[in-house]
Amino acid sequence: MEQQTVKCEVKNLNLWYGDNHALKDVSMDIYDKSITAFIGPSGCGKSTFLKTLNRMNDLVPNVKIEGTVLLDGEDIFSPKCDPTMLRKKVGMVFQQPNPFPMSIYDNIAYGPRIHGIKKKAQLDEIVETSLKGAAIFDEVKDRLKKSALGLSGGQQQR
Repeated sequence: MEQQTVKCEVKNLNLWYGDNHALKDVSMDIYDKSITAFIGPSGCGKSTFLKTLNRMNDLVPNVKIEGTVLLDGEDIFSPKCDPTMLRKKVGMVFQQPNPFPMSIYDNIAYGPRIHGIKKKAQLDEIVETSLKGAAIFDEVKDRLKKSALGLSGGQQQR
């Protein structure tokens, strides 16, 4: 039998949202080229754990994280680890819409920016084309600099 390679190693991971201890001493290995399922009741920490793997929890106020998460042997919490580059490797698709706490424009331009597109005219075109493709441009064209968190659930989903 071929030995599996550990892709992600989690050791003694703890996470708090303020006083709420959301993840308690989580330790596990996630293997390369395998399927890992997280099953449990609502509120048990599945999404919190997954958001920790690509450091989405860094964006949450009053979050405290202890423990180690190694991806390909590299500590994702090391100052040397760029969260943007990490998120290129550890993608996530949520059941519910989950915009970043930034403007509508910046949410849409985020992906192109991290892939090297910097020119405003090019980003403007991508944002407009994307919003038109989602049939939402006319609804939000005057609010592009406002927070995406202010969009309705249906608008966020589109």
